[in-house]
Amino acid sequence: MKDNKCVHLDFHTSELIEGVGALFDEEQFISSIKTAGIDSITVFAKCHHGCFYYEDTKFFKHPYLCTSLLDRQIEACKKAGVSSKIYISAGFDEHTAKGNPQWLIKDKDGNSQTSSKFRRLCFNTPYLDLLKSQTEEVVKKYMPDGVFLDIVADAPCYCEYCLADMKKKGLNPDSEDDVKKQAKDVFNLYVNEINKLVKSIKPDCLIFHNAGDFPVGREDRLDCCDQLETESLPTAFWGYDHFPLSMSYIRRKNKNCIGMTGKFHKSWGEFGSFKYEDALRYEASQCLALNAGFSVGDQLHPSGEIDAYTYENIGKANAYTKERESLRGGEFLAEMAVYSLDKATTGRTGISRILFEEKILFDLIDESEISNKYKLIVLSDDKELNASEYSKFSHYVEEGGKLLCACKNNLYEGKTAFDLGCEILGQDDQIPCFIKAKYPLKYANAMPLAAFENAYKVKATGEVLADKLSPYFVREGERFCSHRYTPYDPSKTSSIITKGNDGIYLASDLFSQYAKDGSLTAKQIIAPLLQMLLEEKTIITDLPSSGKVALYRKDDSFICHLWYANTIKRGDGVEVIEDIVTLSKVNVSIKISGKVESVTARPSGEKIDFTRDGDRVNFVLKDFNCYQIIEIK
Repeated sequence: MKDNKCVHLDFHTSELIEGVGALFDEEQFISSIKTAGIDSITVFAKCHHGCFYYEDTKFFKHPYLCTSLLDRQIEACKKAGVSSKIYISAGFDEHTAKGNPQWLIKDKDGNSQTSSKFRRLCFNTPYLDLLKSQTEEVVKKYMPDGVFLDIVADAPCYCEYCLADMKKKGLNPDSEDDVKKQAKDVFNLYVNEINKLVKSIKPDCLIFHNAGDFPVGREDRLDCCDQLETESLPTAFWGYDHFPLSMSYIRRKNKNCIGMTGKFHKSWGEFGSFKYEDALRYEASQCLALNAGFSVGDQLHPSGEIDAYTYENIGKANAYTKERESLRGGEFLAEMAVYSLDKATTGRTGISRILFEEKILFDLIDESEISNKYKLIVLSDDKELNASEYSKFSHYVEEGGKLLCACKNNLYEGKTAFDLGCEILGQDDQIPCFIKAKYPLKYANAMPLAAFENAYKVKATGEVLADKLSPYFVREGERFCSHRYTPYDPSKTSSIITKGNDGIYLASDLFSQYAKDGSLTAKQIIAPLLQMLLEEKTIITDLPSSGKVALYRKDDSFICHLWYANTIKRGDGVEVIEDIVTLSKVNVSIKISGKVESVTARPSGEKIDFTRDGDRVNFVLKDFNCYQIIEIK
């Protein structure tokens, strides 16, 4: 059975705590998971502390376990008609770490890698054999529907085992690339051994390895899992844009995808904190709109007593989306793509936020997906192209595709790669510089606008879309002006945005600028450039900037999803949803060729009046609250 509505139940309980599981009540557990309206729950065999939670294990059973908790949970799931997956902490095992410090992941200085006081173990040590034995015991004993193995992302390691292995392979521990290769090899050793073991015992057991993210281009991270669960708690460091961006990549990988949020105010490990009803409803809606299942993380109290209020809130969110599930999925109609292999890049974050806010439908792609399926591809990583990338993008532009590049990503072997209307001369140390656009902007069109990030000097060879005004001098030492930076010198003018046969070039990293400070300057400069290259957006709507859209072709219909909540920062930067305001009117225009028979709001079935303007279908949504699905037949 495909997972759709899930709970991920943590239980990381110190061996110092007594009375573990003493208050577990099967009837309360059954009632709660039924109230939640879920079809799957992940329960725990082994936690980060290295404790096991069932009787007759040959491993470290929690010393104060009062009942065979895992057995009772699985039996309760059967009675409730809910699939149970079993959690095994793989990368953290504090009990083992204490007795075997030589098995820990080490940095160059010999320090162990820690998170929330837990120390990570290296799979290139004898620990892997121990983990295999633990996994074998769990799978043979319970024959579960699935196993969830946690904390497995490849990490640079300089332990004695990895150093010896690198020496044997001829890899250099002083080379960052070689250390990354070793980490990838160790990850694949781990998944191959674990998958072979689990499938040999129960071939239909669903396996998921939680490595925290799905890096673009890392097919090994995708292939090792039977389904893809994206851990993305928006109130923690992920934010509300992370999951949509992740789905823009993994939705094309032909696997069931699940979005995992948390019931917590902020992040994992909290007791007595909650994400309330409206926020969960929004997050469940977003998962449905992005063609993903919905999973909520919870943590059981050491006593085993489940929190009924949590499951009431989850149940309300699941009830809301249940009657809309028949409209889930289809062929996502991307109109452009973002090419980025570096998950840490601020450029990817910045351009993807602009695309979400401008309601432009896009895919995040890897090198194998560079094709003329996309009219436009944005290169967001501020680094030069390698030979393979240069070859593929050269073919792409020869076939008529357009590029939007910034800074280094229009360079190959130090030279300008494509005709984007300029020749790149080198890096500019005159930061900040100022941009004077020659095309209409949404807000300030008269005054030159400050650009704070990395910039390059260029010689224009095509159309100049914006001039660069440099400051009188670089602010340093006793050479300064005013509080922050030196103003522009009207006489120091050059080019900063140019257009050529292959697309448009930005000689300033405005993508990163938008990611770092949310500068409307960056967005209002970039948005018209996207419009120039796309010519016409598929969806035009006045849904507020934090609203998102998705469009699919499904059978003989187009299915449009629109969702919106005002996400705000509270406290030390926690992004929360408290108030979902009803919008009295939302105008929507969708580019659809061919005959349109009807426009219908789902699930209500209400027919919506529409007009045609060429190949655009125009209609109005009244009293829009949080989420709406529109079927266009």
